Amino acid sequence: MTSSTRPCKSFEIPKYIDQQLMADLSTLASPQANGRKTGTPGHEYSYQYIAKRFKAIGLQPWRGDYTQRFSHPKLKKRIGVNVLGFLQGKLSSDKLIIVTAHYDHLGGRGRNVYWGADDNASGVAMMMALATHLIHHSPQFSVLFVATDAEEKGLLGSEQLIASNTIDINKVVFNINLDMVARAKRLYYLSSRPKKDVFHHQIKQIEQACLISRRTHRSFSNTKVIDYKKASDHFSFARHGVEYLFIGGGQHADYHGVGDNVARISPTHFSNRVTVVNQLYALVEQSIMKRDNSIH
Repeated sequence: MTSSTRPCKSFEIPKYIDQQLMADLSTLASPQANGRKTGTPGHEYSYQYIAKRFKAIGLQPWRGDYTQRFSHPKLKKRIGVNVLGFLQGKLSSDKLIIVTAHYDHLGGRGRNVYWGADDNASGVAMMMALATHLIHHSPQFSVLFVATDAEEKGLLGSEQLIASNTIDINKVVFNINLDMVARAKRLYYLSSRPKKDVFHHQIKQIEQACLISRRTHRSFSNTKVIDYKKASDHFSFARHGVEYLFIGGGQHADYHGVGDNVARISPTHFSNRVTVVNQLYALVEQSIMKRDNSIH
């Protein structure tokens, strides 16, 4: 069997993470969140929830605050809000891994609400599960978790994170970006590492065959080709020469539609991916350690 036909492996995860994963997903795709469009009451409800969860997980505020507000011409008078949580690594190095997942979506129009359960409440919920895992399994490098805003408007949150000097981009050694990780039958990944790099071979060794390296893909409507390098927040880091790993899923029939709701997501299918993302994080960390001989 090829890796594309071999059945996906199921992983058991701790019950407290499993239950919280769906609770986070359901809250961010709830009527109160109302589609999480930047500048709306549902948007405020969402970023406040994420900040509370970061604190509850045990992440520290970044430079004194869990939120970073920004303005942008594309947002007009609305204010964007990134949510940041920091976890100190074991190493004294000031190098930083940034994990991103955008939380904004399209909001509501008339009677329709664009819930954005897969896009991208799923990525934020997965990011929180990864943060919880790393709190209990201390990472080597320090990690900054960022729930980015206004990604749907053109990656504005991640751009502003870098442009505002909220972070020192020269100290960022890797970006892991999670976007639409709940529904696709097989997860796609795209890495800045060349295909011949051992990193790709190690990814293939993960005992779940639901990881397919993809640079481009036909959209669900088949009218255009999606370039995954530019498709989400990792592109903001790529443009500054930061290595990245994008983990996501292809478009589905409910993409940017009212059908992208919690009911369409299998809790078992979604939770099975938590361990996969944890393993991918470990591979990223190992690859940085091996590459940088100055770190011991």
